[in-house]
Parts: sequence; C-alpha cells; structure tokens
Amino acid sequence: MKLSPRSYTILWDAHAWAGVLSSLILFVLFFLGSFALFAEELAPWQEPTFRAPIAVSEARAVQLAQQLAEAETAAKPAWFGISLPTAEEPWMRLWRMTPEGPIRSTWWDPVSGQQLGERSDLGEFLNAMHFLEPLPFGKHLAGIASGVLLLLVITGVLIQLGRLVRELVQFRPESSRRALWSDAHKVIGVISAPFLFVFALTGGVLCLSDWYLPAVVSSALDGDAKAMEVAVDWPAPLAPSGQPGGPPDLSRALALAKARFPQSEHNWFFFDHLGDANGTVHLPGEAEGTLHAFTHLRVSREGDVLWSRETGGGTRYTQVMDPLYGLHFATWASFPAKVLYALLSWLMAFGILAGNLLWLERRRLQGKSRFDAVLAKLTAGVCAGLTVAVAVLFIANQLVPAELADRPRWEHTAFFVAWALGVGGAWVGGSPGVYARRLLILASAGLFAVPFIDAVRMQRLPFAPGSAFVLATEVGLCLLAVLLAGAAHAISRLQKQAPTPMPAAVPA
Repeated sequence: MKLSPRSYTILWDAHAWAGVLSSLILFVLFFLGSFALFAEELAPWQEPTFRAPIAVSEARAVQLAQQLAEAETAAKPAWFGISLPTAEEPWMRLWRMTPEGPIRSTWWDPVSGQQLGERSDLGEFLNAMHFLEPLPFGKHLAGIASGVLLLLVITGVLIQLGRLVRELVQFRPESSRRALWSDAHKVIGVISAPFLFVFALTGGVLCLSDWYLPAVVSSALDGDAKAMEVAVDWPAPLAPSGQPGGPPDLSRALALAKARFPQSEHNWFFFDHLGDANGTVHLPGEAEGTLHAFTHLRVSREGDVLWSRETGGGTRYTQVMDPLYGLHFATWASFPAKVLYALLSWLMAFGILAGNLLWLERRRLQGKSRFDAVLAKLTAGVCAGLTVAVAVLFIANQLVPAELADRPRWEHTAFFVAWALGVGGAWVGGSPGVYARRLLILASAGLFAVPFIDAVRMQRLPFAPGSAFVLATEVGLCLLAVLLAGAAHAISRLQKQAPTPMPAAVPA
C-alpha cells in the first residue's frame, strides 16, 4: 500500500513542521522522563541520611504520626499529610497547605521525634520537570506537546506505509549527513512507534485533565458535579461543620485499610478538614506489579469507613483511565523493566533530536533561512544545555549545605540558571555543533564526578556494595555520562566530514 504523491506531501509537511515546532519540548519530556521513573528511588541518593535502614517499628511511627496530627489540629490547615518510613525514605515526612500558600514539606526523625526541616527534593523536582510543572503553564504545554506527538506517530506511520520493513534495517552511517539523520530518525521511529503512542496518549490525558474534565461536566453531565464524582468514583470529603474536633485514630484507620486491602502497602495519611468535627483521613494504598496500582480508603473521626475504592475503581471510566497512570509510570514493571523504560526514553530523545538535525540538513542544502539558524542554536542550547543543567542539579545536591533554609529552592535555582546560561550561550558560542559538543563534554564530566564527590563526602568507596538505590544511581549517572561523551565524539566526527556541496539549483 502506497500513498498518492499529494497525500504523501501533505503528510510529510505536517509531520515535519509539527515535529520541528514541538521538538525541543518533546526532547525535555523524554530526557527527563528517565529520571521521573525513579523519583522515589532517588530519595536515598539525594539525602545521605536516608541510606540507613528503617529504625522504628510501624507502631511507633503511627504513634508519632498521631502526635503530629494532634499538634497540627489547632492550626486547621487546608490540607495535611504524613508519610510513614519506607525503604527509600526511612524518615517521616509532613505536607502542609494553608489557604494562603502552596504545599510545603518538612522531615521528622522518627527515632527522636525532632523536626529536621526541609530536605532536598531532587527526585520529585525532576519528576515535576518531566511535566514542566515548575514553569508557567508548563503542564498544559506538555499536554499539548503530547497531543502533537500523537500526530507525529500517526503521520510518521502513514508516510512509511509499504516501506516499514526496509526502513527498519536501513542505516548508512558512512553516507551523507542527511542520509545519516534520516536513517536514524526512521529506524528509531519505527522501532519505538508503539512506545511513543502509549506515552503520547497517556501524557496528554494526565497533563490536560484539568481542561477536559470541566468541559465534560458542563456538557455531557449538564453541570452536575455530583454526577462527575460518581463517574470517576471519587466522592468529595464531608464538608466542614464549623465545630472543633481532633484527628481520627490513625492506628484504627490503618488497621481498617489493611483489613480491607491486604495486598496493598499503606504508607500515607492525608487529612481533609483537620481540626473540624467532620475531619477525615484518606489512606491510599499501593500494589506492585499491576496497572491498577492504587487502593483508597477514607475514614471518619469516629473510625467509620466512609468510602473505599478497589484498584481500578468501580466504574467503566476509572477502569479505562486509571491504567493510563500505570502505563505512563510503569507501575506494573519491576526494576529491570523500568531501566528499559529509561533507556527507551533516552533513545526517544535522540530520535527527536535526529529529526531536527535532518530538517536542518535538508534546509542547508536548499539555503538556510533565519528560522533555521535560530532553530539550530535553540537545539544546541536547549537540548545540550539541559544535560548540563541536570549535572549541575546533582552537583548542587551534593554541595548545598543540608541545613540551609529553603534548600530545595537553591537546587532548583542552580538548575534553571545553568539551563538558561546554556541556552543563552548558544548565541555567542560559535557554531551550534561545536557549542553543543562542548556542553555535552561538560555535562559528561559533571555526571562522572558526582559519585566521587559523594564518596568523598560520605567517606566511602564509590560503587561499593551497600544501598542498592545508591549503587543504581551511581551506575545510571555514569551510563548517562558515557552516552553524552559518545554523542560529543559523534558530533566531532561529523564535523570532520567534508560538507556536501551546495547544489546550483534544487528541483521542486
């Protein structure tokens, strides 16, 4: 089956322009997606104190959580949460949201019961950056880019109709740069089309839910918010009564959750209307190895179960929509499968970059426009600059003092400043290819150095047996450093090739 010449031209133009205009955002999403997969596993790395085993029993941790909830009752926070110690985070964490500000978190030592203040949020920050959440309108921009990626997958497959098998095995690294980037883009695209389709669909749904859900309520449900609660199997908590009241009994609530969902792990207490007589506690549970990963239980102050939800929910909507989260974050997968996800994410980032380089090479043969010159500099600055920003973030995580007030903000600032300098330097750094190679070498050196900086600080041998989380992080950082160094070497080799001569005229 082959497309008509007119259909092929229309699809090719749509694929090329959509890809170029969304390429930089998609590169960021996929490159940082590999870190988002391991946001929890990065906790022992980002805080050396988390590398110790759990030092208290669950009963003692719940007792301390009860005391913390009672101490918080008088403040009546808009929302409050407590996490119990886990293998990744053997300390306790509190989340607090007031009507005047955003959610803030602090850490507590479960042994001494003392507050530890704020700690690094490196893993959570990289997870949030995967969705562009720290940027203004970033999450919606990521959702739109996911929709464009869906278009790219569909148009790419249609363009390759009748040639999929040939394109899958055709790779000519010694040919012209145009053929090289074309082959790389096509091979990666064909291999990863199912992977891309899943992430485009799930990413778009996750990022744009606060846009389409109100539209569904106002149109299909005639503005009935209660009907929406039934459809998504997520009823609103009881409204506050205005009468004071203490927190629920957390030991009883946890026992009810374990009896109702024995297959789930329960490590969180989330309070609605804490300090009110109608206050409730929400206990989410997580089951490993399934797309339907989460259970939920809501308990009243009196210890009555107000609402429970099985994995996958109780409606057709939830049974279709809930697995999208499991697909996107690989909740069904074991650690090796998540590593494969991460490698595929890096491969997708390179495939997107190859598409940009193919565009630039084709346009160079036709005579570059100002748009192409800007695109070349942005590609070098945004993509290579992002790798430097990630390396700087890991170095800042090592060097910023743990006791510094508002420590996460300092790490975030280091990341954004490094990225901004990387983008800005593309306009004064000469050739985009040379500039990108320098940034990649710098990022590779920084990532290589991080495990050794940590080893010196913690007075240990790098890559030594111990915490599996720490060892996996060290190996992952060095693997990424090798890949970035390899990319820099590949750029150097391509720059040594004689450029393809400019044709006198390019046929239509």
